[in-house]
Amino acid sequence: LDEDTGLFRYVNEIPRGALQKFELQPSLAQNVIREDSKGSRKLQAFGRPVPFNYGCFPQTFRDPEEVDDIHGAPGDNDPLDVLDLTQHSAGVGEVVCCCVLGMVCLIDEGQADWKVIAVNTKAKDPLAEARSVEDAERIAPGRIEEALRWIDDFKQHSSKSGTTLHYEVQEAHTAISLIEKDHAAWKRLCAEADESGYARGHWIRSARTEAQGHPQALGWMPRMAVPGQMARSP
Repeated sequence: LDEDTGLFRYVNEIPRGALQKFELQPSLAQNVIREDSKGSRKLQAFGRPVPFNYGCFPQTFRDPEEVDDIHGAPGDNDPLDVLDLTQHSAGVGEVVCCCVLGMVCLIDEGQADWKVIAVNTKAKDPLAEARSVEDAERIAPGRIEEALRWIDDFKQHSSKSGTTLHYEVQEAHTAISLIEKDHAAWKRLCAEADESGYARGHWIRSARTEAQGHPQALGWMPRMAVPGQMARSP
């Protein structure tokens, strides 16, 4: 969060127009972004390119031990997802400045998988000026509905039963409250990291060795704060 502007930054995983799924890997060192081959095959079988940029807020954690206040479901053990509605196609791993407009909830296998709806404020697109759901609907009527319909159709095509998209769009202030809550959960997760550098299966930092001595109080930003390194084959 940039406190001067009220804007956020997300890390893009899947570019608009793609039929490949790339995903930040919380369990891998440096939280690299890799292609999810199984997910790519599902997208290609579905045959409709992703109509938005899809990414996440990396300094967030959807804690499965916390129950959602709205739908009564636990978190999905991943960073909080972002849908960027602008026409600009962001690159894999690109850090994007965005304005939060609202959010919707996907219940997937009993877990609350919230999707924050946002716009890239630097995109050459009229939607970049939107500051609310109402603005987005005025500037690009039907754009939010198009994005949500794509998610619902894709999930129905590629997933087993037990997936429900709630079309009710929560307001921006509710979305920002969730971002703050999930950021606090992420900070607690960082504090749980053991000598291996992991906490609950999530990579937080490099493993400590005896030569490094005792760990100091957490007063730095783990590198996952600005991921975007593409994993490469040897």
